[in-house]
Amino acid sequence: MQRLSVAVSAAVVMLFGIALTLGLFGNSPSGAGDNGDGIRLFCGAGMIPDTPTGRSNWLGGVAIDFVRGPACGVPQPSSALVALRLAGMGEDPFSLTRLGWLYAIAAAVVTGVAAWALSKRGPAWALVLLPAAVPLFNIDFARFFVSMFAEPAGLVGGYAVLCGLAVALTTDPGNRVERAVALVLMGAGGLVAGTAKPSFAPVLAAAVVLCAVLRFGSRGWAGRVVGPLAAVAVVAAAFGPLTATVAWQDSSYKGVNTFNLVYTVVLEEIPGATAELGLTPEAQSYAGNAYFPNGPAGVPGADEIIAKGSEYRTRAWEVLAAHPGAALTALSVGVVATESRDLVYLPSRKWLPGMVWTAPEPTVAGSQGADRESLRAWLSSVALPWKPWAVAVLGLLAGVFALLRRTNRALTVLCRTAGVAALIGLGVVALAILGDGYFEVAKHVWLAAYLFDVTLLALVGAAVVAVVTAVRRRSAPDGAETVEASSAEPVPTGGGDGRPANGTA
Repeated sequence: MQRLSVAVSAAVVMLFGIALTLGLFGNSPSGAGDNGDGIRLFCGAGMIPDTPTGRSNWLGGVAIDFVRGPACGVPQPSSALVALRLAGMGEDPFSLTRLGWLYAIAAAVVTGVAAWALSKRGPAWALVLLPAAVPLFNIDFARFFVSMFAEPAGLVGGYAVLCGLAVALTTDPGNRVERAVALVLMGAGGLVAGTAKPSFAPVLAAAVVLCAVLRFGSRGWAGRVVGPLAAVAVVAAAFGPLTATVAWQDSSYKGVNTFNLVYTVVLEEIPGATAELGLTPEAQSYAGNAYFPNGPAGVPGADEIIAKGSEYRTRAWEVLAAHPGAALTALSVGVVATESRDLVYLPSRKWLPGMVWTAPEPTVAGSQGADRESLRAWLSSVALPWKPWAVAVLGLLAGVFALLRRTNRALTVLCRTAGVAALIGLGVVALAILGDGYFEVAKHVWLAAYLFDVTLLALVGAAVVAVVTAVRRRSAPDGAETVEASSAEPVPTGGGDGRPANGTA
């Protein structure tokens, strides 16, 4: 009953915390306004926004209500589309408020299940979920739950992976039920995030690795094959949806992403790279400008890139590999862009008749990465450009420290959480830059911003644990200090309840 009460309490706090953050109890919830991506999901599902134009992009607000309309083409294969259908997409009328509740409930269920598993070691161990859970109460992240973007599916999936990681690090191999919970959370979370959109594949990759290395049950071979089998199952389940969404992206935006990669990153960071790319020298004059909003008309080399997108994308990657300094600079731009997770050019208020969109200031629109001038002006306006890099590097160092040195379990859990979150975040940034260049860079690295926040909170938690542990050791008698030091083994062996096999203390 105590474990059940911990689980229910954690789930209720998460559910009502997100609901209050979004304003789901009222008539005007906060959301994320459409920039034109929403049609990928709602149009193919046979729905249109309940607005005078039947459109939802650039309205100055969030189109909350939808009605049945003509289907147009094939919708983007995405776990976000599955979430929309579960929320009732297709029914006339449909409200995005229902989608917000669905994501809030999903986060609450993940939290409750993880808290129940963690309470195997005691109720207080549910607190190790705080680094991953607290950022969900940030409106910059939560408002995407009320939107037609694929990002919220990636956020919930990533959160589930981190919760599963906390359970895996806290429990013992003999805790079979709890370890099964960890496998399900990491595997399902990675599957949901990785199939939301291609750039979230690092979440899926991390989940597969974490499942594969998880020990389960006995010390023999049987305890070592469960994790790898679960990892294989996740890969098999994700292969079809992931390849489908990549194929859909290539066919629907043929050459567009490669155009952005070539002109906003390669030619911008490596002036004179036209020869290496196989383009005319005149193409250099368009460096820094994305495909949208002006299009490719009159851009030297644009026709070739759009016609042979895959070929030029490979060339662009090869050029970046040959210039590691430029590649690191491009990665740095993406890391700094995580500081703009508010994405103010996407309104959060509900759309009402008469509301119009107002173009943002250049330093705000710069996070879209549409042109060199606004992008550079925005980057120079970032208050603490070094902060995300510092957090990521410290997170990686903390993860390595927890792998190489034995310490108490709480410190191990928090340090490894920081390391994993930082590593996935850097992977998301790298894939976003390699996929679409600097165009809408802040939005494309939005999930990495969440992961870096998790890293920071885990580092703070680890510092608190380290200080408390040091104070206790100094104030404890010599004998007690010896006992405490001997209990610093991160994964004690023995029975499934965490006690030594011989029953002695």
